Amino acid sequence: MLTPNTAKFLICRLAPLLLIVLLSACGGEATQQAFQATLPSVAQTAPIYTDTPTSTPSLTPTITLTPTLTPSLTPTATATLPPSATPTITPTVPLLTLTPASAAGAPPAFTNLPADFAPTAGWGCGDFPCEDDIEGFAQRIRVPAGYQLEHVGRFPGQPLQITYGPDGRLYAAVLEGGTRTGAVYAMNADGSSERYSSDLISPLGLAFQPGTSTLYVSARVTVGQGGVLWRIPAGGGAPEAVISDLPCCFSLIDNQPNGMTFGPDGYLYLGVGSLTDHAESPTPRSKPFADVLPNEAVVLKIQPHTGAIEVYASGIRNPYDLAFGVDGQLYVSDNGTLAGPGDRLLNVVQGAHYGWPFWRGRGCNECPPTQANLTIVPDWLSLPDFTLPRGMAVYTATQFPANIFGSVFVTFWNGTANAQRVVRIDPRDPAIGTEGYVPEAFVTGLIRPIDVTIAPDGTLVVADFIYGHIWRVRYVG
Repeated sequence: MLTPNTAKFLICRLAPLLLIVLLSACGGEATQQAFQATLPSVAQTAPIYTDTPTSTPSLTPTITLTPTLTPSLTPTATATLPPSATPTITPTVPLLTLTPASAAGAPPAFTNLPADFAPTAGWGCGDFPCEDDIEGFAQRIRVPAGYQLEHVGRFPGQPLQITYGPDGRLYAAVLEGGTRTGAVYAMNADGSSERYSSDLISPLGLAFQPGTSTLYVSARVTVGQGGVLWRIPAGGGAPEAVISDLPCCFSLIDNQPNGMTFGPDGYLYLGVGSLTDHAESPTPRSKPFADVLPNEAVVLKIQPHTGAIEVYASGIRNPYDLAFGVDGQLYVSDNGTLAGPGDRLLNVVQGAHYGWPFWRGRGCNECPPTQANLTIVPDWLSLPDFTLPRGMAVYTATQFPANIFGSVFVTFWNGTANAQRVVRIDPRDPAIGTEGYVPEAFVTGLIRPIDVTIAPDGTLVVADFIYGHIWRVRYVG
């Protein structure tokens, strides 16, 4: 017999995978309308990186052998002196720092009402249009008044995270064929896409190193064990491992090396999920709770060239995605336990602990008691159970009105009354964290919104997991 907690787990965590199969079986007959999927040629409004070393570059000596002259000693014999060593200094490539973004040039402030909600029945495939019904989805998906929705393209699989590369193309970590394996894909201006990397197991987070075309991707060593950070060279191809012993994995679909972003200091920040749900022990008769590993349930700060690791913050059960605000504040989305409690957004401070697995105060009676003398930083924004916040981005461009600058956009993944949407949160809003505060619904009508990013032209781009559709939201006034 299923326990209540087990039933909740099956419904909320595995239903999305079943939904893929059910929805895929419905498509194929709907009318498809062609949408223009090109990126307009406009001035760059996204953040620009400057060639500013964050620290004194390290010097790596390279030995060049220079033979000395060979003097003749006798007509029949010669002697060669030992070669001399001449060091050649080769500086390490410096990390580039982020130029602070500015709202200069943005349209005047415009206060919009939240997006409304489309009917949930009467579509070609039940609650939603069928797989290829772009026109149907365009009617179902809603954005606030003053904004316009556009279809960008579609990836051949399920995208987990998206980002724009220095070439202006949209890149995505994509699962292929309904499996947990896949690759990185790049989407062209016409909406077509092509495979960019070789095979990867459960690829998830991705970020281009500032000032380069080098792409970093988080994944698994095997389907069920081992986390790895890959570096993919410019132009794509075979990845090379930067770190191959990261903590992983709680389940087939959750808690591994997750989303990542480069910080204003040029370092790579990566979220790593927990290996358990609530620190449950593998041997409960001899040990009540499992140990939490040093790099488990944390945000890591990584030197991308060397792979040197530093724990930036801890006590975060499944830090799914990360984004830096315009003021340098790091925001993190975190997923709660299988029973529900713990979905939240954090404004992370270096060295802080955010409570997991000591969640008895959240209703997790199976969690361990709080350690003595442990200071736990409260949530920035606690969310309803089973919301499952996933991808996030801070608006740092100028296509949207000036008052949107600095807003945090977050995808709420799950099919519950409070989710299946992209929300906007203004960090300056004093109501955040107070009773009754509800983030603004900005994009509704999606199946499983998984990630959001800012395009080079300043529009907001959203990935929907189930069919791989990519949508753009543009401000039109």
